[in-house]
Amino acid sequence: MVVHPTRGIPARPPWRSRGRTRTPRPPETQGATATAPSPETPPTNFHRGAGAPLPYPRLDPCGGAANDYSECFNTAPELDVGDPAGVEEGLEGGEPEVSREAAVAALDRIDPDLGAFIEVDRNRVLAAAESPRGGRLSGVLVAVKDLIDTAGLRTTYGSDFFADHVPEKNAPVVDALEAEGAIVLGKTNLNEFAYGVSGYNPFYGAILTPKDRSRTAGGSSGGSAAAVSAGACRLAVGTDTSGSVRIPAACCGVYGMKLAHGAASLEGIFPLAARYDSVGYFAAGVDDLQLVLGIDELPDVGSLKVARIGVDVETPDLPEEHWVSFREQVWEVHAERYRNEPKRYGKDVQWKLALPFDGADAARALLEAWRTRFLEAVEGIDVLVGPLLDGAAPTLDAVMSEYERDEFIVGGRLLRHTPQYNELGWPALAVPTADGSVQVAGRPGSEAAVLAVGQRMGLPSEEVVAN
Repeated sequence: MVVHPTRGIPARPPWRSRGRTRTPRPPETQGATATAPSPETPPTNFHRGAGAPLPYPRLDPCGGAANDYSECFNTAPELDVGDPAGVEEGLEGGEPEVSREAAVAALDRIDPDLGAFIEVDRNRVLAAAESPRGGRLSGVLVAVKDLIDTAGLRTTYGSDFFADHVPEKNAPVVDALEAEGAIVLGKTNLNEFAYGVSGYNPFYGAILTPKDRSRTAGGSSGGSAAAVSAGACRLAVGTDTSGSVRIPAACCGVYGMKLAHGAASLEGIFPLAARYDSVGYFAAGVDDLQLVLGIDELPDVGSLKVARIGVDVETPDLPEEHWVSFREQVWEVHAERYRNEPKRYGKDVQWKLALPFDGADAARALLEAWRTRFLEAVEGIDVLVGPLLDGAAPTLDAVMSEYERDEFIVGGRLLRHTPQYNELGWPALAVPTADGSVQVAGRPGSEAAVLAVGQRMGLPSEEVVAN
């Protein structure tokens, strides 16, 4: 299958600024035509390593000898730790307020070389910090994925089509944050239209992990994860359709919570695949996720039945038909735009949109049968614990070399353990551990239980955020 040649994107000079910081776009790699690889659906079977004990206490009452997940924890670069400027004291002290001086310090911590942000309006942030609203998030700086509308603040969806788009109103998820006193720090970088997990955008550049700049932050919400990991802010918003919150959280060594499908409004958020899209949050600690979700108290872990995938319970592999259903929904969003101006897409998204999705009706029937088998397998279990990534965050060299092909290879490795919870619509949490990250999931409405297990397993917040 031959995809359309990519248009060369000239580098633009730095944006004129009135107190704003805008990331200039790098030129996209010039090229002729590229041949798309034959898609191979990433397997979702559980791989368990050997040789190291579990790096956390046993959580479930299922009994049996301790088993190891050693291979599954090698997922993130080792992070030096520190306190994000101006926010730690407020959040942990129960009075989350940030002064103008602290806001300046946070703004100064934004490193353009990380590629975490597409748009930051410095004057807007400082004005809001001088007169913070009341609420449980009063004065807390929050980074927002650039897939989510923000009134008066440029929102590109990571694309060339919307390079100068300025929404007239916020997405409800942003309204809810601001109603509780949060301050939008800026718009974070992402894969183009959120379609990918590489952490590379052909128009706004690569998003790098703060402590290993040879690796990307993953995607598609990589900028939000990198912003929290770098200490620019303590909370960030993303979206998750196949793992786009959990994967970058694991790559950057922070917490990343995908909410249950429908738990937060998707209005004002550019869709990727509506059936699977969910809002998610990044944070340095579980306490911060409790704060943003309004969960006052977590249940006692001892009261929960927690099972480890591949150890205490075997779950069926997500069938490859999931990706047929997924691609059908993505095509519905992009069909007209792709037919009219295919070359305005980056190479990676061009060839993805050219992938077939024949048999979508049959796929839905197979997926419903899979769902039934999965629910039968986990009947009576409150929370599932399992691996998140197979291997480390992708290297920048891997992402940039023959990008249109390597993205699928990288994505296949990163997407082994995450999309099943989008198919189910369950909440799922990426939990940073000493050696990487693990995944905790539960049924819709079990967010508090998922957080409780994640808190027991994960690093404390002061050990998460990088200096």
